[in-house]
Amino acid sequence: MSPRERVEDRPRRRRGCWPLLWILTVLVICVGAVAGLLITLAGEPNDIRVQLDTNRRTVAANEEFTIAVNVENVSLDPVALNGVGLDQSLLDGLSVVRSDPPFRSITERDYPIYGAWSEFSLDQDMAEGTIFTLTLTLTATQPGLYEGDVTVWIENDVLGIVPVSRARRAPLEIQVQ
Repeated sequence: MSPRERVEDRPRRRRGCWPLLWILTVLVICVGAVAGLLITLAGEPNDIRVQLDTNRRTVAANEEFTIAVNVENVSLDPVALNGVGLDQSLLDGLSVVRSDPPFRSITERDYPIYGAWSEFSLDQDMAEGTIFTLTLTLTATQPGLYEGDVTVWIENDVLGIVPVSRARRAPLEIQVQ
């Protein structure tokens, strides 16, 4: 018998599919961890609170009124307040006359899932525990009920390394007579 035949007669040692199962398990755990992190980062920030104060909920056409957008930084780190947005559904019957402090620019945004809005750029830094108040003066342009969100965008560093932009929304309803 030749050595070659002896090797072929011996049963082959099978490893089975255990290594493949271990690799797939580790891969699923890693993908799940990354997905969980992304879902957490995509959510509304717990770093700020937004409260809207308006002097009236019912206004006459062509009348000016104010909305105070109070943003409180409740985190232990500073955040950058990038801007404030008004849904297009609000701007169908209202127009922004001015803001205090003044905004730097206006950007019109329109995305299929999120809808359309006007973003008023502020670029304000907020220290931890501070409250920033933006006063918007608006004019009612035509009668109707106008409902939508006022959105505040912030940016902060996650784990002190990666800058992440997130938004917090507050509902607003104004009746124009």
